[in-house]
Amino acid sequence: MSLSSRLSPQSRGSSPLELNINVLNREDELAKEVERILSMSFQQAGSFIANTSVTAYRRVHEIVTSALDRLIGSVEQDPAILVDLSKALILIKYQVVRNQISGTLANYVGNVIKSVIDVVRTNWEEAKRIARNARTLLDALVVLVQDYSKHHREKE
Repeated sequence: MSLSSRLSPQSRGSSPLELNINVLNREDELAKEVERILSMSFQQAGSFIANTSVTAYRRVHEIVTSALDRLIGSVEQDPAILVDLSKALILIKYQVVRNQISGTLANYVGNVIKSVIDVVRTNWEEAKRIARNARTLLDALVVLVQDYSKHHREKE
């Protein structure tokens, strides 16, 4: 499945739950998406994050970004990175089944990972660039999860 068929197009006013196809392909769109994530209202963040545990998301973030960092820093192709990214998909699904991560957040992160996997299979150098962009996007999400959870605890 291609990157363009996996991710749905998004306009500025649409749901905060969709991933824009250009985010991983174009750095200017990545910058807009990071800004959008970091400026979500409490209500928008709540619908996206829902019941997500900070600890569970940090674990997912660590596993995924570790594999992405290996890809980014690789000198030559390493098929083991596909296994690591596949393990990350399993971990995400496991955390959803355990009700530790919201399904919408899991789908978003899962689509990012699947998109990287698709590119790894076809173009190693391009995959490194896409992985760098994916890493940036996932870093913004960890900030959103942490910030939302902090404010959610304060409201209780």
